[in-house]
Amino acid sequence: MKKQAYMIITAIMLVTVAGLSTAKAQTIRNAQLRANIPFTFSFGEKTLPAGEYILERMNPNSPTKILQLRSKDGHDSVLVLTNSVIGKIQSNARFVFHHYSDGYFFAQAWLPSDSIGMQALKSRTEKSRELAREKRSTETVVATVRR
Repeated sequence: MKKQAYMIITAIMLVTVAGLSTAKAQTIRNAQLRANIPFTFSFGEKTLPAGEYILERMNPNSPTKILQLRSKDGHDSVLVLTNSVIGKIQSNARFVFHHYSDGYFFAQAWLPSDSIGMQALKSRTEKSRELAREKRSTETVVATVRR
């Protein structure tokens, strides 16, 4: 009798833990960030106009994440490969751009309450600006998070 009670309790605990981890994974998988970006910028190898964009992680369980950025109207869509980067926990989601003399390049995305951000791999164009030793500044656009 005791053995059956222990087995039932263990089964209930396993189902509960599995349910919680599945719910957390689904929340992470479905996280979308929306931001109004007020300038033309490069995302990967593509240049995009100013406007409202939706950013979504395509493979949240992988250490190397793929981000999809699409315009609100669905006209523009781009995928970019990212690496994880460690930073300080922020209360708001945010996008970070590198700004050179003639353009902005998407650099990082951060989810709210997360200390691990997603850093985009540099495009050939941005690498050429670095090789030319162009001065770079970093600007942050705060994203409005809607789920």
